[in-house]
Amino acid sequence: MGTIGGLRKQSPFDCEKNAIQLSPLPKTNPPPAPLVSGEMSSFTKRGSAALEATLRRMVVVFRFLGLIWMLILVAVTVLADPPPEMWIVWASVGLAIFWTFLTWLVARTQPNFMAGWWWFTLDAVAMLTIGAASVASGADELFHGGLPLSLVFTGALLGGLPGSLIAAFLLGIEQFLVHVIADLGAVRAAGSVIFFVVGAIVGWTFDKLRDYDLARQAAQDELATEQAAVVLHEERAALADRLHDSVLQTLHAIRMGADDPGQSRYLARRQERELRRNIEEWRSEYRDSFRAALLAVRDEVEDTHRVEIEAVIRDDAPIDPNLTAAIEAAREAMANAAKHSGSPAITLYSEFANGEAHIHVRDSGTGFADDTQRNRVHERLARRVENVGGLVEIDSADTGTEVKITVEK
Repeated sequence: MGTIGGLRKQSPFDCEKNAIQLSPLPKTNPPPAPLVSGEMSSFTKRGSAALEATLRRMVVVFRFLGLIWMLILVAVTVLADPPPEMWIVWASVGLAIFWTFLTWLVARTQPNFMAGWWWFTLDAVAMLTIGAASVASGADELFHGGLPLSLVFTGALLGGLPGSLIAAFLLGIEQFLVHVIADLGAVRAAGSVIFFVVGAIVGWTFDKLRDYDLARQAAQDELATEQAAVVLHEERAALADRLHDSVLQTLHAIRMGADDPGQSRYLARRQERELRRNIEEWRSEYRDSFRAALLAVRDEVEDTHRVEIEAVIRDDAPIDPNLTAAIEAAREAMANAAKHSGSPAITLYSEFANGEAHIHVRDSGTGFADDTQRNRVHERLARRVENVGGLVEIDSADTGTEVKITVEK
């Protein structure tokens, strides 16, 4: 290839060699995953809102099952052998019913309070009171059923396995003393160990459910980070392609055709428009932007008729049928001005006001030859927007013409 003035003359193919090279996206460490088992205390470990709501429902359901169990045993006890202190029986039943429905209410309205120490303490007092009512009433058999056992679910909600074992310890000690005081036998008293078995199972289950949920959240966060990185890389690649396909090639064409000022001016103007339109697209929060669409129509008219149309578009919105109709009417108005006005300056202005979109196309030409021509143009433009309730006004004089297009936004 030859040289000019000591500089190597480039061919059109050299533009490809100078294409923007997109560096690979630097690898970044994923954000730290949420703490899981072994790293977080069971008393502070919490799963997602959906999981915690499910665990609270488990507490409430078991409490209602325990209440039903207790009511059946109370009925059997009262019918078979009424204890001497019946008022204690009815008081314990009232407390059981009240506390069960209070548990349901707290689970619905105060979820954070239900998973705290204050609720666990109050719940323990209520359940231990109900658990001791059989002995206090003088009944020969225990009628509290499985209601006190629901305390281990409250403990598991508070602190997983440690929380449920604390509840099991309180219940086990109390029931062992109850069996001894009621003289129900050493074997039945030793059966209080069942509270520890149930507590271990329930607490372990709550801990594992929370661990799995936290691991799932960590995996989802890591996947979202990776997906965001891929999207960012694709956006950078698309930007590089746009810059290469437009800016670099246009600059090369201007350099190669420097002896034609008119063509160079046109190419520079076209590139300026394209850059401005791309910038508006990237800035816009809408995928289908009104501002970008109106600028694209302006660019088409400029390219077709080799005119310059200065645009000021103040507002933006997502494209809808009304705005699409207004854009098409503006396209025809700009084309008419470019073909017939003879004006060296055409301007495009748009804004949103009072729930309406307004587009103005102005030229400084000679105006219409007569009213017939003006009415014909008005009819064609009005037809573009009449289906969406739009309005077209034309103000024309010897000093120029202004077309006003209005549609509801």
